[in-house]
Amino acid sequence: MELDRRHFVSLAAAGGLGIALPAAFIPARASTPVSADFLDHFAASGTAILDPLPLVTNSAFNGGLRYDDTRPDYPDGMSVCIQPSCRVEDAGKAGEPGVLALFHIAVLNLPVSAGAREAIAQLMGFAVLTEKLDPEKFVFVSTEVFEPHFTSDPLLQKGRFVKRDLEEARAAGDGSGFFSPDGHPDTDGFNSVSIHYPIDGGSEGTLAYPLTGFLEIGESSLAEAGSGMGGTVGGGFGLERLALASGRQAPGYAQSRASLFDLAEQEAASSGTTLPEGLKAFSQ
Repeated sequence: MELDRRHFVSLAAAGGLGIALPAAFIPARASTPVSADFLDHFAASGTAILDPLPLVTNSAFNGGLRYDDTRPDYPDGMSVCIQPSCRVEDAGKAGEPGVLALFHIAVLNLPVSAGAREAIAQLMGFAVLTEKLDPEKFVFVSTEVFEPHFTSDPLLQKGRFVKRDLEEARAAGDGSGFFSPDGHPDTDGFNSVSIHYPIDGGSEGTLAYPLTGFLEIGESSLAEAGSGMGGTVGGGFGLERLALASGRQAPGYAQSRASLFDLAEQEAASSGTTLPEGLKAFSQ
Protein backbone atom coordinates (compact mmCIF):
# COMPACT_ATOMS: atom_id res chain seq x y z
CA MET A 1 0.00 0.00 0.00
CA GLU A 2 1.32 3.43 -0.91
CA LEU A 3 1.94 5.58 2.16
CA ASP A 4 0.76 8.99 1.04
CA ARG A 5 0.44 12.12 3.14
CA ARG A 6 -3.29 11.80 3.79
CA HIS A 7 -2.93 8.19 4.95
CA PHE A 8 -0.02 9.17 7.18
CA VAL A 9 -2.01 11.94 8.86
CA SER A 10 -5.01 9.67 9.44
CA LEU A 11 -2.83 6.91 10.86
CA ALA A 12 -1.01 9.33 13.14
CA ALA A 13 -4.24 10.83 14.41
CA ALA A 14 -5.59 7.36 15.18
CA GLY A 15 -2.36 6.17 16.75
CA GLY A 16 -1.93 3.66 13.94
CA LEU A 17 1.72 4.50 13.45
CA GLY A 18 2.56 3.58 16.99
CA ILE A 19 3.80 7.07 17.82
CA ALA A 20 2.34 9.88 19.82
CA LEU A 21 2.95 13.12 17.98
CA PRO A 22 4.18 15.74 20.48
CA ALA A 23 2.92 19.29 20.57
CA ALA A 24 6.23 20.50 19.23
CA PHE A 25 8.83 18.66 17.21
CA ILE A 26 12.57 19.17 17.14
CA PRO A 27 13.01 20.78 13.71
CA ALA A 28 15.52 18.81 11.65
CA ARG A 29 17.40 21.95 10.69
CA ALA A 30 17.10 23.69 14.06
CA SER A 31 20.15 25.05 15.79
CA THR A 32 21.42 23.06 18.74
CA PRO A 33 24.43 23.90 20.93
CA VAL A 34 26.63 21.39 19.07
CA SER A 35 25.46 22.41 15.58
CA ALA A 36 25.97 26.08 16.48
CA ASP A 37 29.47 25.23 17.74
CA PHE A 38 30.27 23.43 14.50
CA LEU A 39 29.00 26.11 12.14
CA ASP A 40 30.52 28.94 14.16
CA HIS A 41 33.88 27.15 14.40
CA PHE A 42 34.26 26.91 10.61
CA ALA A 43 32.35 30.04 9.58
CA ALA A 44 34.90 32.07 11.54
CA SER A 45 37.47 31.22 8.84
CA GLY A 46 35.11 32.08 5.98
CA THR A 47 33.94 28.54 5.25
CA ALA A 48 30.78 28.37 3.13
CA ILE A 49 27.67 27.03 4.89
CA LEU A 50 25.56 24.90 2.55
CA ASP A 51 21.84 24.24 2.79
CA PRO A 52 21.07 20.60 3.62
CA LEU A 53 19.85 18.24 0.96
CA PRO A 54 16.20 17.12 1.23
CA LEU A 55 15.49 14.19 3.53
CA VAL A 56 13.10 12.71 0.93
CA THR A 57 15.10 11.57 -2.09
CA ASN A 58 12.51 9.77 -4.28
CA SER A 59 15.16 7.07 -4.76
CA ALA A 60 14.73 3.33 -4.27
CA PHE A 61 17.91 3.33 -2.17
CA ASN A 62 17.31 3.47 1.60
CA GLY A 63 13.56 3.55 1.10
CA GLY A 64 13.62 7.01 -0.45
CA LEU A 65 15.24 8.64 2.60
CA ARG A 66 18.55 10.51 2.76
CA TYR A 67 21.24 8.04 3.84
CA ASP A 68 24.09 10.48 4.45
CA ASP A 69 25.63 13.75 3.33
CA THR A 70 27.05 12.54 -0.02
CA ARG A 71 26.28 15.00 -2.81
CA PRO A 72 26.53 14.51 -6.57
CA ASP A 73 28.57 17.74 -6.73
CA TYR A 74 30.12 20.27 -4.37
CA PRO A 75 31.04 23.95 -4.56
CA ASP A 76 34.66 25.01 -4.84
CA GLY A 77 36.54 25.58 -1.61
CA MET A 78 35.79 24.45 1.94
CA SER A 79 32.16 24.02 3.00
CA VAL A 80 30.12 22.78 5.95
CA CYS A 81 26.54 21.59 6.33
CA ILE A 82 24.16 20.11 8.90
CA GLN A 83 22.50 17.22 7.03
CA PRO A 84 19.35 15.42 8.31
CA SER A 85 19.68 11.71 7.58
CA CYS A 86 18.07 8.35 8.25
CA ARG A 87 19.13 4.71 7.96
CA VAL A 88 16.23 2.35 7.29
CA GLU A 89 18.45 -0.47 8.57
CA ASP A 90 18.26 1.17 12.01
CA ALA A 91 14.49 0.71 12.31
CA GLY A 92 13.80 -1.50 15.28
CA LYS A 93 17.11 -0.69 17.01
CA ALA A 94 15.54 1.55 19.62
CA GLY A 95 17.58 1.46 22.80
CA GLU A 96 20.95 0.83 21.18
CA PRO A 97 23.41 3.59 22.17
CA GLY A 98 23.43 6.47 19.69
CA VAL A 99 20.87 4.94 17.29
CA LEU A 100 18.15 7.36 16.17
CA ALA A 101 15.48 7.29 13.48
CA LEU A 102 16.43 10.81 12.34
CA PHE A 103 19.94 12.08 12.97
CA HIS A 104 22.11 14.93 11.74
CA ILE A 105 25.59 14.86 10.25
CA ALA A 106 27.87 17.85 10.79
CA VAL A 107 29.71 17.72 7.46
CA LEU A 108 33.05 19.26 6.46
CA ASN A 109 34.25 19.12 2.84
CA LEU A 110 37.48 20.41 1.30
CA PRO A 111 38.87 20.26 -2.24
CA VAL A 112 40.58 16.91 -2.74
CA SER A 113 43.80 18.85 -3.38
CA ALA A 114 43.84 19.65 0.36
CA GLY A 115 44.23 15.96 1.17
CA ALA A 116 42.73 13.70 3.81
CA ARG A 117 45.28 14.73 6.40
CA GLU A 118 43.98 18.30 6.41
CA ALA A 119 40.35 17.16 6.60
CA ILE A 120 41.04 14.89 9.59
CA ALA A 121 43.08 17.60 11.30
CA GLN A 122 40.23 20.09 10.89
CA LEU A 123 37.64 17.65 12.27
CA MET A 124 39.79 16.62 15.21
CA GLY A 125 40.66 20.24 15.95
CA PHE A 126 36.97 20.99 16.32
CA ALA A 127 36.31 17.93 18.50
CA VAL A 128 39.22 18.58 20.85
CA LEU A 129 39.48 22.38 20.96
CA THR A 130 35.80 23.36 20.70
CA GLU A 131 33.93 20.34 22.08
CA LYS A 132 36.66 19.57 24.65
CA LEU A 133 36.83 15.83 23.95
CA ASP A 134 39.88 14.06 25.37
CA PRO A 135 42.29 13.13 22.52
CA GLU A 136 43.58 10.17 24.54
CA LYS A 137 40.13 8.56 24.51
CA PHE A 138 39.70 8.44 20.73
CA VAL A 139 39.91 5.18 18.82
CA PHE A 140 40.33 5.20 15.03
CA VAL A 141 39.33 2.16 12.98
CA SER A 142 40.68 1.82 9.45
CA THR A 143 43.18 -0.04 7.28
CA GLU A 144 46.77 0.35 6.18
CA VAL A 145 45.64 3.37 4.15
CA PHE A 146 45.12 5.35 7.37
CA GLU A 147 48.38 4.26 9.01
CA PRO A 148 50.59 7.05 7.54
CA HIS A 149 48.09 9.67 8.78
CA PHE A 150 48.08 8.21 12.27
CA THR A 151 51.85 7.85 12.61
CA SER A 152 52.58 11.38 11.37
CA ASP A 153 50.04 13.29 13.48
CA PRO A 154 50.88 13.85 17.17
CA LEU A 155 47.24 14.62 18.03
CA LEU A 156 45.97 11.38 16.47
CA GLN A 157 48.71 9.41 18.20
CA LYS A 158 47.29 10.41 21.58
CA GLY A 159 44.44 8.03 20.72
CA ARG A 160 44.56 4.44 19.52
CA PHE A 161 44.38 2.85 16.08
CA VAL A 162 42.62 -0.44 15.37
CA LYS A 163 43.85 -1.78 12.04
CA ARG A 164 41.53 -3.85 9.83
CA ASP A 165 42.45 -5.95 6.85
CA LEU A 166 41.84 -3.89 3.71
CA GLU A 167 39.93 -6.62 1.86
CA GLU A 168 37.78 -7.28 4.93
CA ALA A 169 36.96 -3.58 5.18
CA ARG A 170 36.14 -3.40 1.46
CA ALA A 171 33.80 -6.36 1.74
CA ALA A 172 32.01 -4.84 4.75
CA GLY A 173 31.80 -1.30 3.31
CA ASP A 174 30.69 -0.01 6.72
CA GLY A 175 32.94 3.06 6.86
CA SER A 176 35.50 1.57 9.24
CA GLY A 177 38.20 1.38 6.59
CA PHE A 178 36.02 1.56 3.49
CA PHE A 179 32.67 3.22 2.84
CA SER A 180 30.53 1.47 0.24
CA PRO A 181 26.84 0.97 1.14
CA ASP A 182 25.27 -1.46 -1.31
CA GLY A 183 23.30 0.46 -3.92
CA HIS A 184 24.31 3.97 -2.85
CA PRO A 185 23.52 6.16 -5.89
CA ASP A 186 26.15 8.84 -5.28
CA THR A 187 29.34 6.92 -4.50
CA ASP A 188 31.24 3.88 -5.75
CA GLY A 189 33.03 3.62 -2.41
CA PHE A 190 36.19 5.10 -0.90
CA ASN A 191 38.82 4.49 1.77
CA SER A 192 37.80 5.88 5.13
CA VAL A 193 38.44 5.99 8.86
CA SER A 194 35.78 5.78 11.57
CA ILE A 195 36.18 7.81 14.76
CA HIS A 196 35.05 6.34 18.09
CA TYR A 197 34.74 7.66 21.64
CA PRO A 198 34.03 5.76 24.87
CA ILE A 199 30.60 5.46 26.45
CA ASP A 200 30.10 4.32 30.05
CA GLY A 201 33.84 4.47 30.64
CA GLY A 202 34.79 2.57 27.49
CA SER A 203 37.28 -0.27 27.29
CA GLU A 204 40.82 0.10 28.56
CA GLY A 205 41.96 -3.35 27.45
CA THR A 206 42.97 -4.83 24.11
CA LEU A 207 40.86 -3.40 21.31
CA ALA A 208 39.35 -5.37 18.46
CA TYR A 209 36.76 -4.49 15.86
CA PRO A 210 33.81 -4.32 16.34
CA LEU A 211 34.58 -2.22 19.40
CA THR A 212 32.84 -2.74 22.73
CA GLY A 213 32.11 0.25 24.98
CA PHE A 214 32.77 2.83 22.27
CA LEU A 215 30.38 4.89 20.18
CA GLU A 216 31.18 5.70 16.55
CA ILE A 217 30.83 9.48 16.42
CA GLY A 218 32.25 10.26 12.99
CA GLU A 219 33.96 9.23 9.76
CA SER A 220 36.35 10.81 7.29
CA SER A 221 37.34 9.89 3.76
CA LEU A 222 40.99 9.20 2.91
CA ALA A 223 41.38 10.58 -0.61
CA GLU A 224 44.84 12.06 -1.04
CA ALA A 225 46.22 15.22 -2.62
CA GLY A 226 47.90 14.29 -5.90
CA SER A 227 45.78 11.15 -6.29
CA GLY A 228 44.26 12.43 -9.50
CA MET A 229 40.77 12.23 -8.04
CA GLY A 230 38.35 15.07 -8.52
CA GLY A 231 35.71 16.26 -6.11
CA THR A 232 36.19 16.68 -2.39
CA VAL A 233 37.69 15.10 0.67
CA GLY A 234 36.15 15.38 4.09
CA GLY A 235 34.02 13.81 6.75
CA GLY A 236 31.78 14.60 9.63
CA PHE A 237 30.36 13.84 13.04
CA GLY A 238 26.93 12.61 14.02
CA LEU A 239 25.68 15.65 15.94
CA GLU A 240 23.61 13.70 18.44
CA ARG A 241 26.44 11.24 19.07
CA LEU A 242 28.91 14.07 19.47
CA ALA A 243 26.55 15.60 22.03
CA LEU A 244 26.53 12.33 23.98
CA ALA A 245 30.32 12.12 23.85
CA SER A 246 30.68 15.66 25.20
CA GLY A 247 28.17 15.05 28.00
CA ARG A 248 25.30 17.04 26.49
CA GLN A 249 21.69 15.98 26.10
CA ALA A 250 20.48 14.41 22.87
CA PRO A 251 16.99 13.32 21.74
CA GLY A 252 15.90 9.75 22.36
CA TYR A 253 14.77 7.29 19.71
CA ALA A 254 11.04 7.96 20.09
CA GLN A 255 11.56 11.71 19.81
CA SER A 256 13.75 11.28 16.73
CA ARG A 257 11.14 9.00 15.12
CA ALA A 258 8.45 11.64 15.55
CA SER A 259 10.81 14.21 14.03
CA LEU A 260 11.51 11.86 11.11
CA PHE A 261 7.83 11.61 10.22
CA ASP A 262 7.33 15.33 10.71
CA LEU A 263 10.13 16.36 8.37
CA ALA A 264 9.21 13.79 5.74
CA GLU A 265 5.58 14.95 5.83
CA GLN A 266 6.61 18.60 5.50
CA GLU A 267 8.81 17.86 2.49
CA ALA A 268 6.20 15.67 0.82
CA ALA A 269 3.59 18.40 1.28
CA SER A 270 5.92 21.01 -0.17
CA SER A 271 6.89 18.94 -3.22
CA GLY A 272 3.49 17.31 -3.79
CA THR A 273 4.90 13.77 -3.61
CA THR A 274 3.93 10.74 -1.56
CA LEU A 275 5.77 9.85 1.61
CA PRO A 276 8.76 7.54 1.07
CA GLU A 277 8.33 3.82 1.47
CA GLY A 278 11.16 3.72 4.02
CA LEU A 279 8.92 5.30 6.64
CA LYS A 280 6.96 2.05 6.89
CA ALA A 281 9.95 0.47 8.62
CA PHE A 282 9.60 3.00 11.44
CA SER A 283 5.83 2.71 11.81
CA GLN A 284 5.91 -0.48 13.89
